[in-house]
Formats: sequence, C-alpha cells, structure tokens
Amino acid sequence: MALTCKQTEEDYKFNCKNVLDDIEHTSKLVEEIEKIGSDIYYPATATTSTFNVLRTENAQTLSTLLPTCLNHLNNLKSRVSDPLSKVLITGDLNSGKSTLVNALLNKEILPVDQQPCTSIFCQVYSSSKDDQDSNDQIHAVIDTENYDKTNTETYHKIEARHLYKTLVDEEIPYKMLNVYTSRNNKLLNKESLLNNDLVDVALIDSPGLNTDSVKTTSVFARQEEIDVVVFVVSAENHFTLSGKEFLLNAAQEKKHIFIVVNRFDNIRDKERCKRLILQQIELVSPATFAHADELIHFVSAAQHTDSVDFAKLEQSLRFFVLQNRSLSKLVPAKNYMYNVLRDVYFLATVNEDKSKENLEKVVSDLESSFLPDLNNLIETSESVQASLQQLTKDTLKTIESNTSNSLKGITTDEALDQCIESIAYPGIHLTWQYAQNISDALASHVESNLDLIEQQANQNALECMNGMNKLVVHKLGKWNDNIITDGHANNAQSKHKRIHVNVQARDFLMERRIVNDKKVALVGLGTAGATVMLFKVISIKDMALNFLHRYLNPLLENPTANLPPRRIMINCMAAIGIFSVGWTAYSFVSAIPQALRTNLKHKFQLTVENEKLQENATQHITHGVQNLLESKNTEITSRIQQLIEEKNEEKGQLEANVSSAKSVLDQYNSFVFKSNSLLIKVKASLHEN
Repeated sequence: MALTCKQTEEDYKFNCKNVLDDIEHTSKLVEEIEKIGSDIYYPATATTSTFNVLRTENAQTLSTLLPTCLNHLNNLKSRVSDPLSKVLITGDLNSGKSTLVNALLNKEILPVDQQPCTSIFCQVYSSSKDDQDSNDQIHAVIDTENYDKTNTETYHKIEARHLYKTLVDEEIPYKMLNVYTSRNNKLLNKESLLNNDLVDVALIDSPGLNTDSVKTTSVFARQEEIDVVVFVVSAENHFTLSGKEFLLNAAQEKKHIFIVVNRFDNIRDKERCKRLILQQIELVSPATFAHADELIHFVSAAQHTDSVDFAKLEQSLRFFVLQNRSLSKLVPAKNYMYNVLRDVYFLATVNEDKSKENLEKVVSDLESSFLPDLNNLIETSESVQASLQQLTKDTLKTIESNTSNSLKGITTDEALDQCIESIAYPGIHLTWQYAQNISDALASHVESNLDLIEQQANQNALECMNGMNKLVVHKLGKWNDNIITDGHANNAQSKHKRIHVNVQARDFLMERRIVNDKKVALVGLGTAGATVMLFKVISIKDMALNFLHRYLNPLLENPTANLPPRRIMINCMAAIGIFSVGWTAYSFVSAIPQALRTNLKHKFQLTVENEKLQENATQHITHGVQNLLESKNTEITSRIQQLIEEKNEEKGQLEANVSSAKSVLDQYNSFVFKSNSLLIKVKASLHEN
C-alpha cells in the first residue's frame, strides 16, 4: 500500500478514504459497546496478552477506557485527514535532538548547548509559498487548543535571538513554540525534509524524557498526534528506563520507530556498541529491529556534512516520511484499529458464548422447568376445584339428611311425650295454665332442637372447610401454602318461625276414640265445667256430710223409724244421682291432664306438618351452609386463580427474558460478524504494507 514514485496522490487519497471508513466503523462498534455499559461480560481471567487497548480489571472500569478509545480514534481520523505529516524528535536528556533537527533542516534554527536547553515542545514548519517574509517566525503559544496562526491574539511573537532564552527558561508560561522557517532559494536548491512538493512536514523537538515525570507524561500524550517517531539515543548512554518505557508504549500504535544513535563517532568499540543497542531495540520494538537497515542509524548529527551514514539516514527518513507516507500516517491508524478490533472481537466472542449459555438457561428455565410446572399447576387446580365441588356436594347431602332426620325425630310421639312429661300438673284449679305450659314447652322444645341441629350443621360445615384446606395444602402447597382461607363457620344462626298452638276448651276432652258420643261429651264438658265452678264455691265434704246428716243418719240411728216409703225412695234416688254426677265429674276431671297432653301433642304435630317445618327448616339450614361453603369455595378458587395469574405473569417475565436473551445474542452475533469482517479487512491491508 506504500506509495512509490510512480504512484499518484489519487492512490493515496483512495487508501486514506478506506482507512477513514474503517475508523468510522470501528468507532461505531466501540460506541455500541459503550451503550451496553456494565452489562457487558468482561472475563476475570483476561491477561495482558488477551487485550491490547481495552485492558482493564473489570467491566466497570472498562467504561472508563471506551471514551479514551473513541477519542483516540477521532484523533486518528483527524490525523489521516490532515495533509500535514508530524515527525516527533524525542529521546533522552541531552542526546542531541535539537542538533538532529537542525541537521535535517540544513539550517541552524534551534539553539544547541551541552546542557539541556529544550524545556517545551517546539514545532518547526515550512512557511507557505505565499508567505513573502524571508525571516523565520516564532509563535509562543500558551493555549494550544485555541491557537490560530492568523489570529495574533492567540500567541506571542518571539525574535529568533530570544529563542534560546525561551527554551531554557523553565518558568515561562508557554506550552508550545511554533517555528515557521523561511523558504529561500538557497535552501530550496537542497533536498530539505520540510521543503518538498509532496506533503507538508512538521518537525517536533521535545524535552528530554528524563527531565521530570510531568514532561515525560506529556511526551506520552503527544504520541497520539504524530505520524513518525524519531527516537534519539546517545551512543554513550544507550537506553534509559524512561526511553525503554516510551518505546514500549509507542510500539502499541506505531509498528515502526525511527531510531537515531547519535554521537556514534565518540565510541571506540563501535561494533560492541551496535550489538548492545540492537539487543535493547529487539526487546522493546521487534518490528523496528526487523528493519534495522532502514530504521536504525548510527550517526553524529553535529558532523553531518560529509557523513555517509547521515546521508543514508536522511534518505531513509525522507523515504519513510515522503514516499512511504501511508506507513507513517495510515499504518499507525491501522495498527491501533487492529488492536481495538482484536479486543472488540474477543469481547464479542466471549459475550456471544456467554449469551448462548444465558439463552439456553432461560429457555430451559421456561420450557423445561416452568411450563411443565405451570401445566401441572393448572391440571392440579382443576382437579382440586372438582374435588372441592364434590366435597361440598357430599357435605350438603349429609347435612340435609341429618337435619331432616333430626327434625323428624324431635316431633315424634316419644320426643313430644318426653317433653310434655317434663311439665308438672299443678292441679285442677290451674288446668288452663297447665295447657298453656304444654304449648310453650313444645314450642321451646322444637326451637332449642332447631338451634342444636343448626349448630351441628355449622360444625359439619367447619369440618368440610378444614377438609378443603387440607386438600388444597396437600395438592397445591408446593406452589403456595398461603392459598388456604380461614376455616371458621361464621354462618349466623337464623331465627326460625316459632311453632305455637293455641289452647282451646275442646283440648280438655279426650279424643273421639275415647269418648264417641258427642252429646255425652258436651254434657261432660258442661258437667265438668259446672263441677269446677261448684268446687270453687261449695266444698264437697260439706255437701256429703250434710246429705248423711239429713237423710242417712236418721235411718242409721233408728232403722225402724216410720218414714214413708216414698220418702225413702226419693232420698235414695237423690243420693244415687248425686253420686252419679260426682262420679261423672270426677271421671272427666281426672282425664283432663291426659286429654291435654294427647290433644295438644296431636295438635302440635298437625301444626308442624301444616307449617312444613321439616322441609322448610331443612332447606333453610342447608341453604345457609351451602352459601357458607360456596363462599369458601369461591375464595379458594379466587386464590387459585390469583396464583395461576401470578404464574402467568412469571411466565411472561420468563418469555421476556428469553426474548431479551435472544436480542442480546443477536447483538453479539452482529458484533462478532462486524468486528471479524473489519478485523480481516484491516489485517489484510496491514499485510499489504
């Protein structure tokens, strides 16, 4: 790719365009990595041999290198686009850098002293053809970023006679000296490095590397802006530690470095000196050592006029700068791009593998683990809900049967007789109250038993709900043990309609199967009523004694008393009548408790039957329990559905993870493809040089 004498400037422009395109694509790749940020995986086992430019400790600190890398690429872009070729003359302290610059220019421009005299950077340019001033111009610059040759406010003009003082004064505020050397006919007749028709060249004389750490660091920073490095080393001192460190860093970007071993004429054992210096160069810059004949020169710059070695140096450097401009400007850019692309490709492949592993993991989490588990949950939940429905149905059936049987049992003759027998008979004078007590007792008997039946139904409901919870925990507990609900049967007891029978007068009589004659019954009723009233007014004892005293006592005292037969018959019939009425009254009165018990019981049973107590109460209690169990069932079903919805949300998140993992993998696949394609292209162009 290097220019020869037969190649035109168009060839070089074409090559520059390709390099600029490659820089643009490389910058875009780095920007994409920068957007990823700390999410990028940076291998912890990466060594210095793994990375070239993006060498750091972890992904977090990588983010600090990327802006620097982009800035460097932008600088390379500017340098490739810039027609000016910059040649940095650097080296150890007092190694003869300024002497070499003057020798290359064929003009004494920079001051030379045995003591170090260059304390700031000094750039030497060739004046433009339109500049009619035959004198050298020196611009002292404080702010290098805002320097403008056409704006006198951005620099101070210094006369040539003050140049030495400015260079040696370490207290001056200037950061840069720009020297514009005149183009006179005498100098144009010679082959000067600056005066040629192909390219613009600027020579940069730098401070010595080992003056202090600040200036050394400045030299390191300056290497981004230069196209060719000419390193001057004293043949007497060889390479210092600062010099070796500089060459190692410079070799990261600039494959070939021009090395001038100055003051070689002062060395007595020249072969030994060459051998030792070449050994050092081989260690710090192998590429330069491989082209030692063209790039490594042993000269004495102070005596260059008739020196064959210096003439060879001039020719090699002129060829390197002018005729091999692609090497001096494009190859450093390609080298840096190659190193960056290697790092990007390595990061891309590592992250591609990591992304594949992550994709396989999230796909496995979704398809192998989660989806089967979700399907199992759905199937199990359907089975659980069916079991809950069946358990509810069975419980309601049991409660309905138990309630119906219990209600039937509390209205049987035996149950009611037992209830009635618990009521004590208070006597004939409280017979009506006794009847009312029987009616109230029967009503309370049914009411209390209804409460007990309802409590038992609630207990059955509670057992059913506990059974539901156990079923849910057993079947669904591995997904969520909080899916169960409270097992309290909080169904409030209902107020049932009280069964009450009104006491009537006929309830005091025996049933028809005991007294069949209606009339007798009516007479008996009247007699009983009259007897009751009579007993309240007249004492039976008094009536009996009066009868005996009046009728029977005379006969007993004097059986032979002369009473008329008719009188005796009348008295006997009266006695018989009184006893008959008394006996009849006694029979009815003594049968009243049994009549009340029997009649009120049958009357109560008939009322229970007419009120459909068994059917209505059974339906009412069962319906209440059904509402309770259905509410419980609905709550459990709702929680199961909520659990499934949560799992579906988790499924959505896992699917999003899979989609994201695929997107990341596609991104790194693209990185690998683009960086590899660009790397192959840049590598091929490097091999052309």
